Parts: sequence; structure tokens; C-alpha cells
Amino acid sequence: MFACNWLALVPWRRSKDKHWSEQARLSYPALVAARANVFSFPAISAILVVLIWPDSSPLWFYTGAASYLGALLGQVPAHREVFPRIRPRELLVQLLANLLLRSPLWFALIMTTVFMPPEPNGATLLLGIFLYIVVDLWVHFGSWMARKIGFIRPAPERLRTIAEAASAKMGIKFREVSVIRSPMAQAFAIIGKRRLLFTERILDVLSDDELAAVCAHELAHLTESRWIRASRSIQILTVWPWIFLKPAVHFCGVFGLLGLSLTTFFVPRIYRMISHKMESRADQMAQSTAVDTGAYASALARLYEDNLAPAVNALARATHPHLYDRMLAAGVTPDFPRPAAPKRMAFHGHFFASLVGLLFVFLMLHCGFFFHSPES
Repeated sequence: MFACNWLALVPWRRSKDKHWSEQARLSYPALVAARANVFSFPAISAILVVLIWPDSSPLWFYTGAASYLGALLGQVPAHREVFPRIRPRELLVQLLANLLLRSPLWFALIMTTVFMPPEPNGATLLLGIFLYIVVDLWVHFGSWMARKIGFIRPAPERLRTIAEAASAKMGIKFREVSVIRSPMAQAFAIIGKRRLLFTERILDVLSDDELAAVCAHELAHLTESRWIRASRSIQILTVWPWIFLKPAVHFCGVFGLLGLSLTTFFVPRIYRMISHKMESRADQMAQSTAVDTGAYASALARLYEDNLAPAVNALARATHPHLYDRMLAAGVTPDFPRPAAPKRMAFHGHFFASLVGLLFVFLMLHCGFFFHSPES
């Protein structure tokens, strides 16, 4: 995995003397593939074990877990090379946080899928509800734990003052503003809880006026309607329905698998459409309330450059509009030509993702390890 990630960064290495937007365009596919392979590589390993040693029940899980850890560690050298400002210790802290906060959710998802009965019945419904409750409880527990260990802490005076001033100017109240320990410059709005979250890095990167403009953008999200907030939760349907894989295939055959696949295909597109519209709306509100008319565009440019995010998205309609278009909408023409869109993912990411699909179909057709035919 490390070798694949290293080779995928060759085009980026050749662009180190070019503008940051070109560097971002070339590093993006490699980093996306590295993240995707955190899921693809364990799936490949686990399925192969099931196909080769179908009677060794726990071995597929141990192999998948070891592959997951290896794929996570395999990202570190690539991120370290692309972002040399981030210390190795900080990368490992982020890796550990990812492992502790996200891994239990994937474990619960996999175990629920494995133990789901093949025939739709009361147990099917109960397991689905159980997983939903476990995920919800773990999210709350993760937030509580992050505060206890200092991963999330109260905002410093500077940020609190800026956020309160933006809140008063816009007439939009929030309950809390906090800081997350992260080397990436980002800001978030937890809409349902009316909380604002900023990373430590963003406080170092932006000036007060720029930070105020970003605060205005995040506060704008708090004014979204209940329907929009409910619509955003559609994202869970990308993964959650797959826990019903066994009863879907048992009851509907190949059409059950097709239905789940179509859900996973269309739901992210619907979510991106909603998010894109709301991000454009928040941009407009942030621009209209900024003291310095160019502060918001300047903030966006600094954040994208610091995070090495592409100025033009790989997707025509991503969750956020293109940086280039966001700056133009804010009345500022970027000081660099509009770059081409990056590739969606490096070759090895597509290869391993396709291999997962092929092995999964082969498992269903020839092994029957997880499934029972309707005649059985």
C-alpha cells in the first residue's frame, strides 16, 4: 500500500516548482486513493480469506482488521510528504483519533451485516434499529471523549470575540464555539446543536477579518430550514442499508443487490446537490456581512492553498462549489488561471475498488458463505 501511494505521488513531485493550484490538482488523486484504500484493502483481504479458507470463520475478520490498520499507517508517509509542515507526532495523533472514533462504527456495521438473518423478520428490524442506536450513542460518546482528552477544547478569547461579533451582526445565535486539534485549516457548523467548530490550524492561517468572514459562513448554515437539515441526514443511506444485504438477496435475489447498489450510487449525488446549494447560500451571506469585501475570498484562497485543495473540483457538482467560482462570486478574480479539474482518484484506487466489486460478486455467486438461496 505504501508503494502504491508513493508511486501515485510522482506527478505531484514533478510540480513542486509550479503554482499551488497545480500542485493541489496533482496531489489530490493520490490522497483520495490512499483514503479509499483504507476500506478497499481490508475488504479484498477479508473476501480472499473467505474464498480460500471458507471454514476458518474468525480469520477473515482478523485479516481484514490487520489490513485496515496497515492501510491507515500506509497513508502517513504520503501525507507527511505532501504536508511537511505537519509533524509526524501530529499525524499519528490524527491516525489514533481516526482509529478510536471511526473503527468501532465500522465494526458494528460489519457485525450487524454478518449476523443479520437471511429471512426478513422481527430480528431484521431490531438489528437495524440497534445499529442506528449504537451509531447515535457512539457519536455522542465520541464527542464527550474528545473533550475529555482535550481533542476538542473551548475556543480562545480571540475566536470567541470574533464569533460573538459576527453572531450579533447577523442576528444568528449559536450555543458554543470550540476548537479541534487538527493540522488542517477547517471550520464546521453542527447545525442541530448550533455549535461552531474551528481547527487549531485555521486560527494560525487567517487574519481576524478573514476569520470573521468564515464565522459568518458557518453561522449561515444555522439558518437552514428543518427540511434541509433532515435532507442532509440522507447521507446515512449510502452505507446503512447494506446491513440488510442478506435478507435483500435472499428475498429479491440479484434485484436486492441491484437496489442496494443503486441506493449507494444515487444518495451521495442527492446529498451533494443539497450541500452544494447550501454552501452557495452560505457564501452569499458571508460575503454580504463581511467588513472587508475581499476578506471572504481571501480567506477561501488561504484555506485552499494551506490544505492543498484543488481550486476546481474533480466533480462538476461537489459538496462545495469550485474555489475559482466562489472567489469570482465574491467579486475577486484569482491571481492564477483557472486550472483543469483533477482526476477523481489515482489508478491504484480505482483498481482496488474494482477488485472489491469483482471479488464480492464472485463470493456471492460461487461461495454462498454469507447467503442462503430462497430454496434453502
